[in-house]
Amino acid sequence: MIRYFFRRILLLVPVIIAVSFIVFTLMDLAPGDRLSSWDLSDMSLEEVAELRASLGLDDPFLIRYGRYMLRLVQGDLGSSDTTGMSVWKEFSDRLPNTLLLASCALVIGVAISIPMGILAARRAGKVSDNVITGFTMIGMSMPGFWLGILILLLFSYQLGWFPSAGFRDGFRSVVLPAFVASTTLLASTTRQTRSSMLEVLGADYLRTARAKGVPEGVVIRKHALGNALIPIVTNVGLGFGVTVAGTAVTESVFAWPGIGRYIVESVTNRDVTATTGSVIMTTVLYVTVQLLVDFIYALIDPRIKAQYTRKGKGKGRIAKPGAEAPGQVAAAPFAETAPGSDGAPIAAAPAGYDIPEVTRAVLKVSEGGEGGQERDPDAVRFVTRDRDSLLTQMPAGGAEAESGAGDAAGGEAAISFKKRSQAGEVIHHLSRNPGAIAGLIIILLMLMCYAASYFIPFTAVTAADMPNRFSPPTGAFPFGTDGLGRNQFVRVIYAARFSLPIGIGATAVAAIVGVMLGSLAGYYEGTIGEEGIMRFSDTLASIPGMLLGMVIITILGRSLTNLIIAVGVSAIPHFIRTTRASVLSIKGNEFVEASRAIGLSSFRIVFTQILPNGLAPVIVQFTTAMGVSIIISASLSFLGFGVPVPNPEWGALVSAGRDYIRNAPWLTTFPGLFIMMTVMAFNLLGDGFRDAFDPKLKRR
Repeated sequence: MIRYFFRRILLLVPVIIAVSFIVFTLMDLAPGDRLSSWDLSDMSLEEVAELRASLGLDDPFLIRYGRYMLRLVQGDLGSSDTTGMSVWKEFSDRLPNTLLLASCALVIGVAISIPMGILAARRAGKVSDNVITGFTMIGMSMPGFWLGILILLLFSYQLGWFPSAGFRDGFRSVVLPAFVASTTLLASTTRQTRSSMLEVLGADYLRTARAKGVPEGVVIRKHALGNALIPIVTNVGLGFGVTVAGTAVTESVFAWPGIGRYIVESVTNRDVTATTGSVIMTTVLYVTVQLLVDFIYALIDPRIKAQYTRKGKGKGRIAKPGAEAPGQVAAAPFAETAPGSDGAPIAAAPAGYDIPEVTRAVLKVSEGGEGGQERDPDAVRFVTRDRDSLLTQMPAGGAEAESGAGDAAGGEAAISFKKRSQAGEVIHHLSRNPGAIAGLIIILLMLMCYAASYFIPFTAVTAADMPNRFSPPTGAFPFGTDGLGRNQFVRVIYAARFSLPIGIGATAVAAIVGVMLGSLAGYYEGTIGEEGIMRFSDTLASIPGMLLGMVIITILGRSLTNLIIAVGVSAIPHFIRTTRASVLSIKGNEFVEASRAIGLSSFRIVFTQILPNGLAPVIVQFTTAMGVSIIISASLSFLGFGVPVPNPEWGALVSAGRDYIRNAPWLTTFPGLFIMMTVMAFNLLGDGFRDAFDPKLKRR
């Protein structure tokens, strides 16, 4: 274990160095320098030049970076360009507040999510499970800034139970921001707990424990939860790290004096020194949290212990998926088998076949039909007792019935039919998934709003109508009007022109770059190229996406294209890892070896043979990432880093309406609903693709 900890700590050093280099480079590329915020009107050009030379601003880039890193390892982050105060002091004074907020969010999320996940797993398919699943979907789809505004409106402005901002009332000041910060962690941990518990609740050792008289509470708490704990702990740890590094939105909504709000103010003021130092330290904090998660993971995962144990090397090795030990027979292609009345195996239908009452599978594909006619090699024969119900579900001409010999139960019918293609299989399961259908319908409606936005003149979006200012929702103004009398319905529909392209475009950028790099890393496993790609991915993943987006927007400027780039860059590591894992699982197959044997180039093998057969997890990742990209882009717009005004964007509309939340709540309600419904639609569609591609989750 000590070897594992030491190795992880050593890997932390180059990541921190790489992150500091990237952040310092990005801030150095930003327009202006630390003198840009100073008042130099009373100084001559010669005096300004002397000042720049004394501060070392004219030195080469590498010299300035080396000097900065030398001060950094000594705990000196420089002085703020705007306030002149020590950046380290400003950061360290706010750090306890952020850690308090993140810790309270962790306690709330864990205390609620794990019991809810266990309850949902125990009552899978029932009303309580559906309610909890719906709750987690809403929690994952609702942007934090919008939820914070709604909670402030209810519990602070209307009921007066909690203060609206700051940290002046002790524990009461922490409750609302901690709950908002815990929402994403709560939803994701609930889903992970439910998924992990479902995998172990049907295990044999649980039935054995119940048969021995162990109380049900002990069975669930000790045996089931104990064996499902590893992915839950991993999810909680990752969520805590994201909460620590991503509190900028929550702290801005509640005016919380933490490091997230400090970074937002520094970037807004173009304070290069404060931004560079605080982003680097926040990244170090984030990476440190991930290191602690790895330590906890190693303590509870016996596989890591066995891997780094000196004694007994070679024992306890875990066989690679698909590899059987000598003398071990590979599992049959059917999920469940049981002896029939005549001793023959009774098998459930394999994935892809909607066959009721299947009682016996004939595990042989006919080599030839009657009269020497050749049959489709994909035709599979089943023997079923319910011939009529089977035939009603078969497409016309898609099956041929043959009379079989009767048995004691009343006769059987042999049915031959053709298996669906992979695309047809996915479409079939998506069509039977109500959530995926609902998500697809919402996405189509949002695309219709996007198309309709091009028929709205820009003057209708920006023209003021003062006699109708702050009009509530009516027939003439379905979403009400704002402080200038502008029609909110028109503005929300017009905003789809920016919000949807940002989400889809950013995900497309991340997918193109991530899939290409991930494919090369997987194919050239063990080479220097693969190591370089994965270290680049780890470095990029170590920088919180929200902070990286703010820095990139500061450098490139506020525009639709730049916002797509800023959001897309942070999603690249996810596609790299997903694609690499998919390629690694496929590249050893026989058809890949055959492609090499006939002389295909490595490029053609990767992108025409391996990648098309491994796109399933990439498609799932793509649909999920679109929802995340929309939330990040809306959050950046809420903080003032979105498309330039007066162009409306959903996040910017929520931000503009929060000052009037007491008297005109509709200004934030409708754009927030559009964000939540769009993100939920992509999440539902992503879950549908996941179920369709995963044979364990397919509904028969």
